[in-house]
Amino acid sequence: MKSLLFLAPLSLFLETGLPIGLFVPGGDTLLLALGALAAEGRLGLFPLLPLLFLGSFLGHLLGYAVGRYGGRFLKARFPEGLWRKGERLLLRFGPLVLLVAPFIGGVRTLVPFLLGALGFPFGAYLLLSALGSLLWTQGLVLLAYLLGQHLPPWALWGGLVLLVLLGLFLSRRG
Repeated sequence: MKSLLFLAPLSLFLETGLPIGLFVPGGDTLLLALGALAAEGRLGLFPLLPLLFLGSFLGHLLGYAVGRYGGRFLKARFPEGLWRKGERLLLRFGPLVLLVAPFIGGVRTLVPFLLGALGFPFGAYLLLSALGSLLWTQGLVLLAYLLGQHLPPWALWGGLVLLVLLGLFLSRRG
């Protein structure tokens, strides 16, 4: 279980910072599973919560930097539909998209690149991406942790399996 303290933040870092997240999204499921493991007493919430936040936040910083310095090259490599979806979210929510994007698979990978490529001010990006990473990582882990305190393990894990299957089904349709 101690290896999860290294692998889970690394996974979030890679998903949010590199285009890997477009092909292997799974951050939400990972966070919920970690919260369920913590509820069972297999993992402690500390240092898990700060490490997950750091993995996500540092990934967002890497994605911004890559977008800032390689934006034109990257835009040609992203699926056009996903790029348009990111632009629509940005137009709809403005900079607050950084609070919403972590909760949407694929978009959480695209938004840092997009904002970097568009030259979004780094100071505002730093603050909003930190808050978005905090809400996403801590919120989902603590949600599963609290549910795990009140549900039998079979119900919690069964619900997670159903969420994964639903996510796979929806990703195949879209």
